[in-house]
Amino acid sequence: MARPRRLPDLPELFLGLLSIGIAVVLTARIVSGTIHARSHIHDTISVTGSARKPISSDLVRWSVSVAGEAAKPTVAARQLRAETRTLRVYLKGEGIPNEAITPSVVTSEQNVIQLPHHRRRVTYRVTQRLDISSRRIDVVERASTGVGGLIERGVRVSAEPLEYISTELTKAKLDALAAATEDARRRAEILVKGLGGKLGPMRSTSLGVYQITPRDSTDVSDYGINDTSSREKDVNAVVTATFAVSR
Repeated sequence: MARPRRLPDLPELFLGLLSIGIAVVLTARIVSGTIHARSHIHDTISVTGSARKPISSDLVRWSVSVAGEAAKPTVAARQLRAETRTLRVYLKGEGIPNEAITPSVVTSEQNVIQLPHHRRRVTYRVTQRLDISSRRIDVVERASTGVGGLIERGVRVSAEPLEYISTELTKAKLDALAAATEDARRRAEILVKGLGGKLGPMRSTSLGVYQITPRDSTDVSDYGINDTSSREKDVNAVVTATFAVSR
């Protein structure tokens, strides 16, 4: 006759089940913690920073044109030579030396005016442009305001607006870029701190177009602005930066 199977003692069974339960709970907590940690490895925040750097122009460019017009091209050319001489004397008297002036190629055109009875009048216009480049901005500004006096004297002269250039523009752009990047970091630190997190290293950056505007202007353009009409300017930079975030 077979002997009846002996059941384990109750204390041993209880301890075994308890060990299995503890192991399951610990495993679940470890897995849960691992998943939670991995879910925050790639947490990031993107912030836009901006900066404005003032800059002063140290170079001015100015173009002035004179012309001669007559019924014969040779006469028009002589008029142009006389007009050019008058203009150069004026510029020199205003403090602009010859070495700051670059003459362009002389151009000519024929103008035909239709008259009654199938007649016509033909004239020839000969033109030359003088390009001025100088660091003596005050001198060129003063000379540009006196062109009207030449016109009153009968000189065929026309002048373009002054163009103000800064030879330090590249440095100003880099300074504005560095300041905009630092501004983005400060903004990110404030936001992340408010959320109870910690700001990590920068992951990526994107630079917007530069806006070079007259001093204190708020103008912007999708394609950027490169102002040459103002002596005092601002170089504006915008940066979008992405930072890592940890809890």
